[in-house]
Amino acid sequence: MNQLNEGQPNYTINFIPWIQESPNGLYYFSGLKNADGLPPTAKEVKSNPKLAIAIPADPIVGNITDLVSDIGCNPKTMAAAAKNVFTAYKAFINTGLGGLGGDDWSEFAYVHNHLKYSLNATDQAVNAGEYGGYGGNSLWDTIYECAYFGATTWRTIDGGLNKLPDSFYPHVGSITAMGCAIERAEFLSDSDQVRLSWKEKYTDIAYQSKTYDYAIISAPFSKVRSWRFPNTTFNPTLKNAIAAMPYTTVCKKVALQFSTRFWEHYPRPIYGSCSTATDIPGIGSICYPSYKINSTGPGVMLASYTSGDFGIRFASLPELEHVQYVLNAMIEIHGEVAREQYTGRFNRKCWALDPLESASWASPSIGMHKLYIPTYFETENNDCIDSTD
Repeated sequence: MNQLNEGQPNYTINFIPWIQESPNGLYYFSGLKNADGLPPTAKEVKSNPKLAIAIPADPIVGNITDLVSDIGCNPKTMAAAAKNVFTAYKAFINTGLGGLGGDDWSEFAYVHNHLKYSLNATDQAVNAGEYGGYGGNSLWDTIYECAYFGATTWRTIDGGLNKLPDSFYPHVGSITAMGCAIERAEFLSDSDQVRLSWKEKYTDIAYQSKTYDYAIISAPFSKVRSWRFPNTTFNPTLKNAIAAMPYTTVCKKVALQFSTRFWEHYPRPIYGSCSTATDIPGIGSICYPSYKINSTGPGVMLASYTSGDFGIRFASLPELEHVQYVLNAMIEIHGEVAREQYTGRFNRKCWALDPLESASWASPSIGMHKLYIPTYFETENNDCIDSTD
């Protein structure tokens, strides 16, 4: 894209280092802090396990956790995924779990029904924690997460990931219609074409429309399932995929701006990373910027990145109340400096409230990978629909 755009700065993609982990990330659980008023660091907790909050657990739960980790983080599987994630995925879906099929057994069912662990131990192992409740998914989720977060070197795009799609605009902008939220896709049998329809404003009575030979529909099913398809009949599998595909719907990101990067000036400075962890409900991950380390001026902290049940519940809070909740948590963790240096500027992203998404990402239930994906490669009524994420 940089070659095509001939160095135009607005459309140039430059990669910069991303710091995923820091030994000085803070470990704030059960209100524990050091004498200096800050929580212990990840490095301190690692070197002194007594600083970690001990949670009583059945040893059997630990056995299950290790078993799931052995499947998800199996070196051979991870190497195969790193080499070609598509072939590794297909192999696991078809023959994984010792030939049982990776998409025929959910994580919960495999542990409880196949391996015969107790219901209680299985629940504690696969449904526990703030991000719990995913035991009904395929173990491929665990494999993918392990392979992804097993990386040792990270990079991101300078200026934000949006610069990647932006770089295509000079080449497709002239043939791209913006601001058209499609509501109907009708197959015209007489001309063997597809008519797409939308409204300029939601209060309009009349639809605007345009006719095409084919339509590749990549909008998420969370939106497509509300479309009308006049004179269009899809096969039952595709119809069910559109209607039934589950989506994780989260209000997951709150970014706060501070007048300085005070975290970089601690006695044990934090440079980048998402290593600060807490048990404050609904906060999830806390990430510090990896760009312009030790620079002067304001800095933005991703003060909350959460999913699971909390990601849904926080969408019900008024924006300012949610932001204040997150700010209070940052003050509790980092001290009064966070209150003093907060500029009042923030950004909250709730995908559930995004009119173009209504969701965050697809979370196929067990069997949906194996059943639905082949259907996405088919063309029906001149529509090719692949809108899962």
